[in-house]
Amino acid sequence: MSRAFRLGDVASDGLLLRELSGKALVFLTAFAAASVVGFPFIWMVLCSVKMPAELYNAPPAFLPVDFTLRNYADLFIQTGFPRYFANSLIVAVGSTALSLLFGAVGGYALARFNFFGLAIFAALSLLCYMLPETLVIIPLYMLASYVGLQDTLVSLIAANTAFTLPFALWFMRAYFRSVPASFEESAMLDGCTRFEAFRRVTLPIALPGVASVGVFAFNNAWNEFLFALVLTSSERNKTLPLGLSTWIGQDSIYSWGMLLAGSTLLTLFSMAAYLIAQSGLMPGIGEGGTKG
Repeated sequence: MSRAFRLGDVASDGLLLRELSGKALVFLTAFAAASVVGFPFIWMVLCSVKMPAELYNAPPAFLPVDFTLRNYADLFIQTGFPRYFANSLIVAVGSTALSLLFGAVGGYALARFNFFGLAIFAALSLLCYMLPETLVIIPLYMLASYVGLQDTLVSLIAANTAFTLPFALWFMRAYFRSVPASFEESAMLDGCTRFEAFRRVTLPIALPGVASVGVFAFNNAWNEFLFALVLTSSERNKTLPLGLSTWIGQDSIYSWGMLLAGSTLLTLFSMAAYLIAQSGLMPGIGEGGTKG
């Protein structure tokens, strides 16, 4: 009996050891991947709080010798960063709101209705999403010039919405299909119109999918560069990515410290927007993208 008990202990210890080894391997792999992905951002943040002369040291020091916020102060005082930030925020919020509005209504129609031409429209919308920005930028520029929207934030909002909307339609279509139609039918039997059933029943259930589309649309517009480069020309309408790029010359750079400080703020704001919507984002990806 004692020998069998010892053999059982050895087997259980071996199983526990293999389980711990597997978890340690997963942890080390995840840590290595996160270190590789996160190192450029960490390096950018550390360099943004270094003195300008320290940025040119060879070999470079990982941690700042003299911590300073001078780069951030100069960024707001000497450049148009506040205006660039406001323009990017207006464009990102505007295009996100339009993408959510049309994406939710259009995705619901694609999921619930079935009439002639609807499948063709859905296929064409997906085809439009596959087109690269460089292929549609010239027609968009000509259209903006024709309607008098050249060098305006409205043209950027419209361009980003047009580029994001096909994804919003297809993602919301998949998510609305995962919501049982019987919920809406029950609401309509209780006296709701279809729109009221959509607004009061289906849409609240689909909020995780809406959050997913919102984060995608916001990040796409917040980091977009090509549309801003072609559709705007004046200093007052530049967005953050375009404004930061103008500091880079052919032979030199305007200021490494201010450029890194601006890039840090640009990235941190994008990360904050993602973290705010994270509670709704993960269920939206897991459910809306797999059901239906």
